[in-house]
Amino acid sequence: MLIYPNVNRLHPSLAAVQAILPGNSQTGGMAVLANIVSHWTSALFYIVSEIYSSVSVGLLFWQFANDVVPVDQAKRFYPLFSQMSGLAPVLAGQYVVRFASKATDFSSSMHRLTAAVSFAGIMICFFYNASVKYIAKNEGVQLSASAVDGDGKKKKKPKMSMMESIKFLASSQYLRLIAALVLGYGLSINFTEVMWKSLVKKQYPNPLDYQRFMG
Repeated sequence: MLIYPNVNRLHPSLAAVQAILPGNSQTGGMAVLANIVSHWTSALFYIVSEIYSSVSVGLLFWQFANDVVPVDQAKRFYPLFSQMSGLAPVLAGQYVVRFASKATDFSSSMHRLTAAVSFAGIMICFFYNASVKYIAKNEGVQLSASAVDGDGKKKKKPKMSMMESIKFLASSQYLRLIAALVLGYGLSINFTEVMWKSLVKKQYPNPLDYQRFMG
């Protein structure tokens, strides 16, 4: 609402950025950095989108799931959660193809996508609040014996800071291997995605055509 309508005023010119950066900023990695800085609002939008999808939604959802699903019921519910999450790309893709990409220009399409993401965020907050209230109301029924102590009260899980979490992760070889596996997966899928999207961009230079293909 504030940044995108004033993007032409907020973006510095490419020549001004190249004049500030050291070395030869017209070729190589410095040229890429100059383009990112000169289009910093697009870069910020991409970063926030990545954080929103992987951290704000994915990480917080599984943290909430770990808090409310007992360990002995994890095998029962977690595969169901994963299967239901697989429907999201299908629904989002249909929304992009049938509605967002049908806009007259890319700007209107971005407004439609942003409205859909905002609506989804509001619904997440609504269902999270409803779930918390339901669990608080039926806490004695929902908790298993492994999640309560001898007095029938819920055990409080210790909360660790970021540094304590890193130290705990580094202290276990098993967790270190899992962290290396996740890191390798993330790097491989992102490198592959960058190369694949660059080829798709050459095939569909028009943003709306590219959007329809991705949907």
